[in-house]
Amino acid sequence: MFGGGQMAQPVGPTRSFSDRLIGAARLDRSVYEEVERDTTATQQAILVVVAAVVASAIGAIFTDIGTVIASALIAIVGFVVSAAIIYIVGTRIIPSDHVEADFGQVLRTLGFAYAPNLLLVLAFIPVIGLLVYLVVFVWSIVTRIIAIQSALEASVGRAVAIAIIAGILSAIVQGILLSIFGVDINTTD
Repeated sequence: MFGGGQMAQPVGPTRSFSDRLIGAARLDRSVYEEVERDTTATQQAILVVVAAVVASAIGAIFTDIGTVIASALIAIVGFVVSAAIIYIVGTRIIPSDHVEADFGQVLRTLGFAYAPNLLLVLAFIPVIGLLVYLVVFVWSIVTRIIAIQSALEASVGRAVAIAIIAGILSAIVQGILLSIFGVDINTTD
């Protein structure tokens, strides 16, 4: 679709959507490998991202509604931008001779890496909310690394390097987009 090698062949799911979701959250690498190969799992991956965004919005229930909506839109656009940047970094900037990845593979694995973010629905609970954010933040870093490893056949070190470079580039791109559209994410008055 976007270059980078052979296209993945359609593969029927060997696990149900809920089993994939739980497996991704449990850091089961075989789930990430399965969704990488299953071209029909793109909609499932996007569903995970949207559900995570909704969970985060519910968790931020006591926040100004405009901020919640802006954050939700930024998260969804950020997911696609981040996947594109990871794809480019992993196939062009830090390429490997044996990588045969396409954008869809990166998108699917990264989508399932959002599974821990479903717990953000609990973030509105006083005291526990901060702990939930911290746990989900760390957990999501690990799922993202596993997703990058699976999609780009990367070692842990290469996946971490791709994640760091892509994270920096994503932040720059998102900052530019926010400034172009005049979105102020500063929540202090």
